[in-house]
Amino acid sequence: MRIGRALLGMAMVTLVAAGCGGPGSRDNASPPVDSAPPKSGRELSVAITSAEPGLLTVETLLGALPPEPAADAAFTEHVLWKMRKKTVALAGIPGRTSAACEGGRVSEEPGVTTRCTVTYEGVEVPWSIRFDEPAGDLRPYEITDAGRAVLTAKSVHGEFWKRYHRVSGHLRCARMPDVELVPYGRDSGHRCQYAESVDGRAQWVEVPVSVGKGGVAFDGGRSPESP
Repeated sequence: MRIGRALLGMAMVTLVAAGCGGPGSRDNASPPVDSAPPKSGRELSVAITSAEPGLLTVETLLGALPPEPAADAAFTEHVLWKMRKKTVALAGIPGRTSAACEGGRVSEEPGVTTRCTVTYEGVEVPWSIRFDEPAGDLRPYEITDAGRAVLTAKSVHGEFWKRYHRVSGHLRCARMPDVELVPYGRDSGHRCQYAESVDGRAQWVEVPVSVGKGGVAFDGGRSPESP
């Protein structure tokens, strides 16, 4: 079974990020914005008290990359640019990148896999590309990310605030590295939390952090509730 996600293409691959995430339904809970923080229970290290101005937008994503290669540029240049674009999109924060493929170029021979690496702020992200047998005039290929993605602390904090500050007035996250490589689509091991009131008593609710199709996700990608 192939590990990671495959991006299919006949000539060019378009990479788009869209966000989602938040806590699920809780039968007896009414999440108040202004409730006092819980006096007991584990309180995570980092208080999230404001928006993160550095969160990625369409404009800043393109600004974090070199210009897109011209139409007549080498195929390898197009592939590496797309890998860099997707890497930054999943990271959620603009960052310095570089990219290279083994042997210096992408093999267009059917059935041959070329391994490539995008370096984002010093963290190496593995990618690969493989061509299938030609179908008439088409040359189908797929770009695969090997099931790994960059997770940034700023993106976690910013997305947690954006999605949860209407749910609770008290948001916190565990301390985490500024940048690290984590499994794609699975629990990263990091946690954030919000305070909510259940039967009149404030308690901390922890949610797992992951990186999915739209970047940072919380609690398995479920949508947050609003008061």
